[in-house]
Amino acid sequence: MTRYLLRRIVQAVPTLFGITLLSFLLMLATPGDPVTLITFNPNATPEGTATLRRQLGLDQPPLVQYIYWLIGNDWVKIDAKGNGSGEYGTRRGLLRGDFGQSIILKRPVLEVIAERVPATLLLTGTAVLVGYIVGVILGLFAALFHRSWFDQLVRVLSVLGNAVPGFWLGLILIIIFSVQLGVLPMSGMRDITKPSSGFNLQETLPYMVMPVFVIALGIIASISRYTRVQVLEVLGQDYVRTAYAKGLANRRVYFVHIARNALIPIVTLLGVALGSLIGGAVIIEQVFSWPGLGRLVIEAVGTRDYPLIMGSVVIGSVLYITGLLISDVLYVLVDPRIRL
Repeated sequence: MTRYLLRRIVQAVPTLFGITLLSFLLMLATPGDPVTLITFNPNATPEGTATLRRQLGLDQPPLVQYIYWLIGNDWVKIDAKGNGSGEYGTRRGLLRGDFGQSIILKRPVLEVIAERVPATLLLTGTAVLVGYIVGVILGLFAALFHRSWFDQLVRVLSVLGNAVPGFWLGLILIIIFSVQLGVLPMSGMRDITKPSSGFNLQETLPYMVMPVFVIALGIIASISRYTRVQVLEVLGQDYVRTAYAKGLANRRVYFVHIARNALIPIVTLLGVALGSLIGGAVIIEQVFSWPGLGRLVIEAVGTRDYPLIMGSVVIGSVLYITGLLISDVLYVLVDPRIRL
């Protein structure tokens, strides 16, 4: 197991750098840059704009900028007004643990991201937990009552859950439960009119209901359908017929022989779900103004904050790769027939 994990981690390294390179080039290819936003005033001169672009290193070719971001270079500090202060420092680069400084926020990128990641993990982790529990239960009973009205209902709901766009559903929920009924808060993570005393689950829980439901709905739709198919496949196996022939109770056959073996492939999807939801929560966080990593990425893209964009890409990629690694490990733990 240890050798396998080390091998997978080593294989993930070039994948991570490939993701960062493509993301960096795509970021530079988009119209606009932070200098344009910073100097968006009638008093900006071409000389001042060129100086600021040189100070930020944006006058270099794209690959050179990527290498500087990766291994570091000398740079000019930018003051609160976005002007070059003339004080030179050294940026160590990503390989030496320096994610850089946000151009717009004037704060270390890693510090800004560290404030947002817990909120995203709370939202996506809760959605995965709810989605898996409800999805497995629905899929299991849909298979056990095959071709009944309940089975047909679960199949229809799974199709609708995958077809309904998350952002549209989120807006509909806000209109119904926040605007019309007023029973749930519209957006955010807490009441900003009250002084903050740190994280409070009781205070945050009402704000989580709608975004968690929207994210979990897609998981429920996929897991219920996948569980139903797996259980139906297991029901036709010889060992299930043998268990019935031995006179075992239906409950024991269902939950020991059928569910245990049918859920093995489903457990392996958990790591993939955790990784993919980090990126999938971007739109939902924006709809509900949830202060997570996804919303931070949208804000960074809107302001062309290159260091913050790339820092978010790195953290998101690491979380996704970690999710895939967890998936492989879970596959070995739940199925002893697998040998790495």
